Amino acid sequence: MNIKELGEDLEQQFGKPRSITEENIRFMLSLVKEEFDGKKVNEDVEKPSLDAFGMTILAVMSYQTTPWEELAKKPSIRKALKYVAIRGGSHYDEIEALTKELMRKHFDGITQKMILGFLKIIRGFSDEEQPSKLIEYTPFPAQYHAISQGLHQIIRGEHPDDAAAIIHCAIEDGILFPTIPRSLLVEEFNLKKSSFDKYFSKYHVSLEYETDAIKKQAEEIIKYHRKALRNAIGYTLDKDDIVIFHNRKLGRKNFLSIIIAYFRSILRG
Repeated sequence: MNIKELGEDLEQQFGKPRSITEENIRFMLSLVKEEFDGKKVNEDVEKPSLDAFGMTILAVMSYQTTPWEELAKKPSIRKALKYVAIRGGSHYDEIEALTKELMRKHFDGITQKMILGFLKIIRGFSDEEQPSKLIEYTPFPAQYHAISQGLHQIIRGEHPDDAAAIIHCAIEDGILFPTIPRSLLVEEFNLKKSSFDKYFSKYHVSLEYETDAIKKQAEEIIKYHRKALRNAIGYTLDKDDIVIFHNRKLGRKNFLSIIIAYFRSILRG
């Protein structure tokens, strides 16, 4: 995944922005993209002055129905928001230090409630539960949480035969890449390796060589689990076998998953 791919399919997956929150998320992503040189994101962005940081908090918290892109037409606010977008995730302590300093200064018009409210927004970037390696093996990192939770929900406690059928469906539907290591699946879903390998090969490799009776039985199992999988994750396939997710709202979790998947892809490269 490169920085272009990071944002180019947002509209395809989620449609055009339908809320201020979605617009703000896309704008923050665009600020990150501005600091990408083709290989990595430059994290060495200039720290805003305390006045500029305070002005940004005042603007964001006072005009909550105004898109941040509009507020950022003022250069000092744009600079502060870029700093937050790039440094807020992995360097949350810096943002927290700025807010504490701001509270000590008692700027006119900026209440403690405003500062804490802004801090709560940024804290979400830092405190979010980190995705497992599973996120690296799905073409839909923005939907990682739905995919992970759905898979765990229906695999938990299942016989290895059923677990293998569910994973087979996820790969066949295009939810997971075919290259996902079996060792990762065993670890992710707490499966017994020997049993899982046996049944996974049955569905994913050897089925075409089985008798018609065994094929028919396996197809019924696959049909059952495919329906359960799609309901648990929340997606369908259209007439062209393109995955369509029911939840097309671009929220903070979706956005962070995209960013995390992108940075991990850089590290792998």
